[in-house]
Amino acid sequence: MTTTFVLAVTGLVGVIGLLNLILIFGVIGRVRVLQEAVQTGVLRDPALPAPGDAVGEFQVTTEDGKPLSEAAIGGDEALVGFFTPGCKPCTDLRAQLLRQPPALPFIAFVEGTSDDPEVQKITQSLRRLGPVAVTQSGDAVMRAFKPAGFPTLIRTAKGSVAAAGHRLHQVL
Repeated sequence: MTTTFVLAVTGLVGVIGLLNLILIFGVIGRVRVLQEAVQTGVLRDPALPAPGDAVGEFQVTTEDGKPLSEAAIGGDEALVGFFTPGCKPCTDLRAQLLRQPPALPFIAFVEGTSDDPEVQKITQSLRRLGPVAVTQSGDAVMRAFKPAGFPTLIRTAKGSVAAAGHRLHQVL
């Protein structure tokens, strides 16, 4: 009885060890794939609009009182940014854009309400780069561009998405 018990426990430990070894090799393989994706820059947020997606129709009034529509991005290229208050990555990206303004025409959309002091602060700083409009979640602008969180940058070319990302180097 003792020998049978010892053999059963030894066999069980061996099977568990073998399963653990298989799992470890699987994890190592996945880590290598992710490491390669990060190094090559291929890793991409799947919720972002894909290159070639058409920008939908929208009409909004900028903070300067001027109308803005999809026609504004129908030219050669433009860079469109989406920001929201209370977002540390948005603040960092905004500071980067203000330090080194992009060579492309820039349009900014800030989610919130125009009477929010934080939204006003963001729109004031971004006005130096180009037109700025305040948007609401689910409005025509958000449906037209389909940003994936904040911040989102979308480089457009002739009314379509050329590149999209959450960082400047991903879109330029």
